[in-house]
Amino acid sequence: MKKIILFLLSIFLFSTPTVLKKQLIYSGDTNSKKIYLTFDDGYSLKNTLSILDTLKKYDVPATFFIEGGFLKENPIAIKRIAEEQILANHTMCHCDIRKLKDDEFINDIIEFEKLAYEITGKKITKFFRPPMGFINKEKEDILYNNGYLIFMWNVKIYDYVHTDDLGVDYAVSSIVEQVSNGSIILMHTLTDSNSEALPIIIEKLREKGYVFSSLLDFK
Repeated sequence: MKKIILFLLSIFLFSTPTVLKKQLIYSGDTNSKKIYLTFDDGYSLKNTLSILDTLKKYDVPATFFIEGGFLKENPIAIKRIAEEQILANHTMCHCDIRKLKDDEFINDIIEFEKLAYEITGKKITKFFRPPMGFINKEKEDILYNNGYLIFMWNVKIYDYVHTDDLGVDYAVSSIVEQVSNGSIILMHTLTDSNSEALPIIIEKLREKGYVFSSLLDFK
């Protein structure tokens, strides 16, 4: 009986992490002060480099989910992201992936991986964020079967229309008020306000005792 119990316990211990990884990840451990900063990046290089400068200055890890157009057009920035932070997959098409055929989606993912490798000389970390947050079970299974973790978020603001910038105060207060233990924060690199607000956000959250950590915690 003792051997049976130990065998069943070993199955539970070794299989649970795999099961847990096959789900959309919205946050980390809610009992921990660790929080996670992520950026969806595309359309414009306007503020990406200044955001990278701030992250480097404050020694804050972040993950950049990059879309295909940005990947193609900004190899210098991509190399820097890959050297300093985590470069992750946001699709080549930046489209509603639910509408893609499975083979189209697989080709999109592979194209992103190949192009990122050609630019950086490194394999990307297999983290994925679906554009607009749209995803279905079929696409989830494809990603899991190809070794990806799928990251969503539980903190976001209206910052994805660069011509409709609501200002630094909005960015700071909206993010700081939403963050709690384990939060995954979604920001975009498009607005001037986000770039200007980032140092303030980092300082205020650290004052509250939060620790910026890497999504590599989930691997």
